[in-house]
Amino acid sequence: MTECVIKKTDEELQIVYAEVYVPDIPDTHNEYMTEETIRKMAHGFLAKGFVNQVDTNHDNTTNGSYVVESFIARKGDQDFIAGAWVVGIHVPDITVWDQIKKGELNGFSVEALVQKVPRTITMEVPEFIEGGTDTADGHSHTFKAFFDDNGALAGGSTNIVDGHLHSIMKGTITEESDGHTHRFSYIEDFINER
Repeated sequence: MTECVIKKTDEELQIVYAEVYVPDIPDTHNEYMTEETIRKMAHGFLAKGFVNQVDTNHDNTTNGSYVVESFIARKGDQDFIAGAWVVGIHVPDITVWDQIKKGELNGFSVEALVQKVPRTITMEVPEFIEGGTDTADGHSHTFKAFFDDNGALAGGSTNIVDGHLHSIMKGTITEESDGHTHRFSYIEDFINER
């Protein structure tokens, strides 16, 4: 399972866009997929007609949303990581759309039955990555996220803005502080560090 942050929205059409899975970067379970495996998964998803199998937080109850666009990002894409599976999802349910606008739902996470193949990979994981959050409640923050010896997110925090800061406990959204959260993604920063 991976968590990729929503990068684009079309308010009028109620469509959100994000990577579903990024190649060669360990996910939240310290697993990864190659670009070829991701492409096969993306094509199989469409071939099997799973476009309306969208649920909320892996509750296995479809929420009425459905995939309207699907592609593998090419090198040089200005919005998405090369080799990643990207989808655009139409979200007709106003309650779900409001959760997205509030940042309560802030990314995609794929759930799939896969055959795991043990591999040893060598990656240099930095001790920390610094980046910026999305704007929420009229401001944004810079953040610093730390990684443990196994490359897993170990936590972090944002800088102080308007008298508050946010803790980072998971990979795509800050903890609530001063009545709001901020979306962020360190995947792009991690790739740029490599």
